[in-house]
Amino acid sequence: MISWRSRTVTIIAVPAVGILIGSLGPLLMTVDNPIGHATHLAMSGGWSWAALAFAFGIAGRSKVESAILAPAALVVAVIAYYATKVGRGEFTTLDLNSPSAATPYVSWGDFLGKTIFWCVVACILGPIIGLAGHLAKDRRLRSLPFRLLVPLITIVEMSERIRTEASLQGAVANVTWSAILVTAIAATIALVWHAMVTSRAKSFGQVQE
Repeated sequence: MISWRSRTVTIIAVPAVGILIGSLGPLLMTVDNPIGHATHLAMSGGWSWAALAFAFGIAGRSKVESAILAPAALVVAVIAYYATKVGRGEFTTLDLNSPSAATPYVSWGDFLGKTIFWCVVACILGPIIGLAGHLAKDRRLRSLPFRLLVPLITIVEMSERIRTEASLQGAVANVTWSAILVTAIAATIALVWHAMVTSRAKSFGQVQE
């Protein structure tokens, strides 16, 4: 039985964590130090958003709840992400039709277009990743692909970023993405090894019985 307190904590955590993850990325974009820049690069990557949805999938008490919590957290994070960018002036441009040709204004069309697009993506992919998180709680070998989802997404994304963007983004980006890649590979190996050992131990125990 799920207590009302537990459910309330989960409901509060969705907007709280979504706002935190969504806003920190753009807030750290202008931090002029390697640690802040590295944190921005890590939190703004697609893998971190997948991990967010996956975590709420794990938190869900049922498949339906996991499939709802994950996209909800992503949508909140997307809105917080672009709202923070508006606050930082990223969508501010100049009105060239004004007499002074230097009147700044917020390009709300651009803001809404990007926000709506990524909210739709969150609503499509969120339930899938959330459901994977819920299924990953099953410690049997057959659930291993679900547990590997985020590490594999990370490996693909970081490999592509290192191949195409690292030379343009500088040393901090290269080191950050390389560290994330190595960590994801290590996590993948550890998960596979643990699943094999656990499965073998269970099989051995059944044979003895």
